[in-house]
Amino acid sequence: MNDRLFVSLILTVLLSFWLSLTTILGQQEFRADMNASIQQPICVQLSGNYSAGVFFTNRTTMGVQYPITVMTVLNNATGNYNGTSFGTTYYVQACAGNTIDVKVAHCACENLLCRSGDCAVGTDRLYVAYAADGGVGWANGTTPTFSVHSPPDTTNYYFQAVDDYQPIAGNLTPNSYIYMRYWIDPRPNSAPSGVYNTTFKIRAVEVFSSFGTCSC
Repeated sequence: MNDRLFVSLILTVLLSFWLSLTTILGQQEFRADMNASIQQPICVQLSGNYSAGVFFTNRTTMGVQYPITVMTVLNNATGNYNGTSFGTTYYVQACAGNTIDVKVAHCACENLLCRSGDCAVGTDRLYVAYAADGGVGWANGTTPTFSVHSPPDTTNYYFQAVDDYQPIAGNLTPNSYIYMRYWIDPRPNSAPSGVYNTTFKIRAVEVFSSFGTCSC
């Protein structure tokens, strides 16, 4: 056999053997995502009176709604003070089954508009946001009897604007409560007689989340 042909065959066999080893013993790497998307369930419950609504009455009457006749003072919501202990009946409870803490906010969807009476329906309004001549105020606490008492009526905060979330509880652990009271000093003082109303919204989110936009 030709020596050159023999050497060529040996090199060919060795090269084939090396390629086989490379195929068998070689390493390859691939990268891919590991992904987990988590959405914790959020649960809060409103007291019966709170879920029914906030109804303003005159300055001293509790429990029953009567027309407001003094326009230049803070007038109570009907559930502000209840029974001999004068505890509020408005509260939000973080459900016991929550696995994380939550925060809670409220907003007024619009100003209080005339619905019936001598006022112009859908035109005359009582303004929610605070101004020098009045507005809708509120206070919060961790017990039903937190220290805002009547008389005299006082408020810690006012609605800043409509469609504007305001935090009422910064951190509610599972099965904990935030209690609320509301007042109105009607503005303008010259609003004609009638029934005025609006709606409000309660939102609960995870403690580090944004409340977003109040859209009713």
